[in-house]
Amino acid sequence: MPDRICHKCGAYMWYDERVQKDYNPSQPLFSLCCKQGRVKIAPYPDLPETLSDLYYKNDKKSKFFMENIRSFNSMFAFTSMGGKIDNEMNSGKAPPIFVMNGENYHQIGSLLPEPGKDPRFSQLYIYDTDNEINNRMRSVGYFT
Repeated sequence: MPDRICHKCGAYMWYDERVQKDYNPSQPLFSLCCKQGRVKIAPYPDLPETLSDLYYKNDKKSKFFMENIRSFNSMFAFTSMGGKIDNEMNSGKAPPIFVMNGENYHQIGSLLPEPGKDPRFSQLYIYDTDNEINNRMRSVGYFT
């Protein structure tokens, strides 16, 4: 993990990323992050209150959101990633890793769900538009 902070912009850096590598200052200067203060990055604006509540409150709705955030993100994806996934690396106690071999690609499904199946991905936006919000909520298990 980076152990130094650029005193110009606050970015976390590794000591070996300092500008002058020929000497070892206790307060090194960094250029990769902000060109020694010449590049100014605007701060992120505050989140809208509703979204901030979902991230930071500790109520039932916020917990549900954080536990299902990947599903919510996928809900807005019109395609999904495909490829040969190698799951054998995750058999020990180390943190899980994602390994994909060969070519990766995007998959896009049918514009209509299969008979008896709930809509997914892009189908959530174009199929059964009278019930699209209910379909989206059901797709992440908010209610059945």
